[in-house]
Amino acid sequence: MKVLALLGSPRKGGNSDILADELLKGAAQAGADTKKLYLDDFAIRPIGEVADNSRARSDSRADDDFLKILETFLDAQIIIWSTPIYWAGVSAQMKCFIDRMSSYFNNPQYAERFTGKGHIFLCTYGRDDIEYSKLVTEPIKNVIETLRGIYLGDICVPSCYEKGKILAKPEIFKQASDMGKNAVIHMINQITTM
Repeated sequence: MKVLALLGSPRKGGNSDILADELLKGAAQAGADTKKLYLDDFAIRPIGEVADNSRARSDSRADDDFLKILETFLDAQIIIWSTPIYWAGVSAQMKCFIDRMSSYFNNPQYAERFTGKGHIFLCTYGRDDIEYSKLVTEPIKNVIETLRGIYLGDICVPSCYEKGKILAKPEIFKQASDMGKNAVIHMINQITTM
């Protein structure tokens, strides 16, 4: 079982990074092979013009780093999306990655490899209001549905503006670790019952 964490923040060691680490620890304890990629380490251009028919699209910008990450993404059975909330959305790095999948998710060469993956969404943000996270979780759920994935849950942590502030919320670490373990167990059961 492969678990991939995609980090949307340009700030390594920040709150969403720390949260993803805890979830990956839980996944590893359940026997998963885990990997973490910082999207900011790659040159991913915004989406270019695409055809109206999603099955016939080509990626006019396929000469950047996107395909390197996509291959790793497609090889994983569980995807962890981890990002701070910026201006009521995911980071630009994560948004570019999501948008670029438009040329691939229905392409006959790739479509089957998108289907049936488990997805977890993690976010941190400075506001105190837990409801604020819905501005991001609801669109992410739609992305996962479009990718024919399985939404395994989310952890959204408010009041985490300063780097490392999440360290003052140890109850979140157990929740993240447990979610990582449970996600692996769930996906193993999904695969064995197919």
